[in-house]
Amino acid sequence: MNSQWNEKNLNELYEFSSGLSKPSEEFGFGFPFLSFKTIFYNYYIDDELDELVNSTKKEQKTHSIKKGDVFLTRTSETLDELGMSCVALKDYPEATFNGFTKRLRPKYKKIIYPLYACYYFRSSIFRKYVDSMAIMTTRASLNNNILSKLPIFFPSYDEQKKIGYLLHNLSLKIELNKKINNHLDELCHLIFKYYFIDFMPFKSKGFIDSEIGEIPEGWKIITVGDILDCKLGGTPSRSNESYWGGDIAWINSGKVNEFRIIEPSEYITELGLKKSATKLLPAKTTVIAITGATLGQISLLEIDSCANQSVIGVIPNNKYPYEFVYPLISSILLDLLKHQTGGAQQHINKNNLESFNIVCPPADIISEYKNIVSSLYSQISANCFEIENLQKLRDTLLPKLMSGEIDVSKINYDLKRIIRKFILTLLNYLYENKNYFKNTKSNETLLKSRTIHKIDKYFTKFIRGYRYY
Repeated sequence: MNSQWNEKNLNELYEFSSGLSKPSEEFGFGFPFLSFKTIFYNYYIDDELDELVNSTKKEQKTHSIKKGDVFLTRTSETLDELGMSCVALKDYPEATFNGFTKRLRPKYKKIIYPLYACYYFRSSIFRKYVDSMAIMTTRASLNNNILSKLPIFFPSYDEQKKIGYLLHNLSLKIELNKKINNHLDELCHLIFKYYFIDFMPFKSKGFIDSEIGEIPEGWKIITVGDILDCKLGGTPSRSNESYWGGDIAWINSGKVNEFRIIEPSEYITELGLKKSATKLLPAKTTVIAITGATLGQISLLEIDSCANQSVIGVIPNNKYPYEFVYPLISSILLDLLKHQTGGAQQHINKNNLESFNIVCPPADIISEYKNIVSSLYSQISANCFEIENLQKLRDTLLPKLMSGEIDVSKINYDLKRIIRKFILTLLNYLYENKNYFKNTKSNETLLKSRTIHKIDKYFTKFIRGYRYY
């Protein structure tokens, strides 16, 4: 530990308090409420709380939320979900917080800087202490006695500010990339719908009847399996250690919940690949979770990877690129789910996917569509890998600062200029694409969509992220 840093137990700097517990019928109306879910998923509380509870004035006073308060999840089914933190960066009048969480209220002013607290309590260092001290019976739990023994390490207040600003700027850039990706993905799906579901560019041409309704002349009805290779995954035997710990990526169905898959669940060996039913799927394969809690989820591989038996990979090819395949499979998922099979364990059958009827456009139409969206998909991919790198940087910086490996005084934490430059670059990129849409035939309806305006509107909201400076 850096010799210039201080160490205190939490009870020396914070007062502990439990949250508000009320019956379910008291929720959904009333006054702002900080939920367990919000605390679990966020480093800090957003500008506004979107959940409500029918709390009294006395409850609001007892369970209030003020700037500098730290909230920790105090009970959970697993240790991994225990002690997850969320920090208030401002006061929230009339708000209360969840009864399954603990509030740590600072005893003194200007000892712990709130932005520093955001990242200390989420750091691997603090998590290690939580895991070592938590009680695990039928549920994992943190009580006041345990909280009192948990340490907090911190430098001077001014250095905490510098660290807080640095890590917060990284988080804002991560958040920005995620929001941009969501909007770009929405835009890509909108363009796909415009072309291949609503047939808007072809309204002036002739249509023919088909078994699934009217389609443009020259198009045809085929099955997914006619044009795409669908592969079911598998899992190497867990009892054979030589199958695991190699350098071949492998994902379970839980990874399909992710927006894009850029790192695996585990790694297997070449022998594990050969001796099991799993298949190596190339990057840009569309993956579908076909059973369990993730049934019907879809994602896109950004890396070469194998998958388990609860995942089907739909592999693109030269004629049908991933920019077409991914939104195509997304568009038919709801209908596929209507044909799921199985008794207690419902699942999507690979044969049902392969035999599912789809509308197939001519090659030149797919090529025209790809020319519009390929740069958008490339930007999404680049943003995903940047998010991964920024997250690793953010999560490793604090331990290095605490160990003295990095000198706080030598850090230039003002990344605002860099981020704003990125925003301007992206805006120019989007407007260039707007002009491209204008020059593409019959795209007037697309330009009227709200998606591009949503992107522009987000940047205004993002800039308000600097309100804490």
